[in-house]
Amino acid sequence: MTKNLQARAPWIVAAIVLVVLPLQLNSYWVGTITQWMPLAIAALGLNLLTGYNGQISVGHGALYGAGAYTTALLITNWRWGFLGAILGASVVCFFIGVLIGLPALRIKGLYLALVTLAVATLFPQILEMFSKTTGGSTGLSITSPQIYRGSLREKPVRFLPPEGSGLATDQWKYYFFLAITLVCFILVRNLVKSRFGRSLVAIRDNEVAAAVSGVNVASAKVITFGVSSALAGIGGGLAALANDQPRIASGSFTIETSLYFLVAVVVGGAASIIGPAIGAIAYGLFLNVLTPELPEDLKASTPLILGGLLIVLMLTEPGGIVGLWRRLSAAVRRKRHRHSDRAGHKKPETIVEPTGGNQ
Repeated sequence: MTKNLQARAPWIVAAIVLVVLPLQLNSYWVGTITQWMPLAIAALGLNLLTGYNGQISVGHGALYGAGAYTTALLITNWRWGFLGAILGASVVCFFIGVLIGLPALRIKGLYLALVTLAVATLFPQILEMFSKTTGGSTGLSITSPQIYRGSLREKPVRFLPPEGSGLATDQWKYYFFLAITLVCFILVRNLVKSRFGRSLVAIRDNEVAAAVSGVNVASAKVITFGVSSALAGIGGGLAALANDQPRIASGSFTIETSLYFLVAVVVGGAASIIGPAIGAIAYGLFLNVLTPELPEDLKASTPLILGGLLIVLMLTEPGGIVGLWRRLSAAVRRKRHRHSDRAGHKKPETIVEPTGGNQ
């Protein structure tokens, strides 16, 4: 019982911190942390595909954008609610991911990465081609009909907290994003722990051996690509709603967006559930805390600095932050085990009885 409590203690503390955080921080930091959550969800999807299944993708920025635009169009043109639009975006991105994942049945490794790179590169051009619907480089505002001065007008959507909740708009948005983020991470955790999740790892480690063992490799690969894309779509949908004046443009979903997801996965730790969240936090801290403190001369070199830090991390700790934590925890356990062994194998003290003569 005590061991279970000790194992769960960090998660209980983390849950308490996440709940209390928006009540203690100012609106700027509440909004900033809220914007990290879509990145964490998209990185989670990429981690499921690359970290657990071994399929390389650098095109998740396009899926992220597809989720954002689908959410925006469903809310603005079809008057869907926030949650319904985000779920709709996940379904659309799932089927897009399945279509993109079909080539993975014949190609893999570098060639699959090139296919997904082409998707990420073409996505902004596709948005420009359909600029009447997407707004192109001008952008697309996410609006809803609202009464303003006695007339019905299209106004930017807002996260209005429930009456009587006592929450500010930014706090309500934070909890809304947090709930969706936690659901995504819990679902992926359960998926990885399931039989299907074990088959993903088997395919990553040895595809031929997995097929011989009865794993349907083709089906698993395509479904994984679809689920991964659906998570990217959810992240994109949330990203579209993250700002106070929700607006998206084609220039927001370039190849750099896909690289940011890769950075979050690598920094946090691939093949770990919590790794993408830690990587998203690390990237957010670098972008919102470290970058503003840099001299003006170095701010233009932010991507170069980020790349250099990433190289150093990979050379020193390929497993990312989670890998470093696991290694340190294992070292502490080994040290405790050695101490306990020494304490348990102490030689018993020899008692020397005094010798006496015959009485």
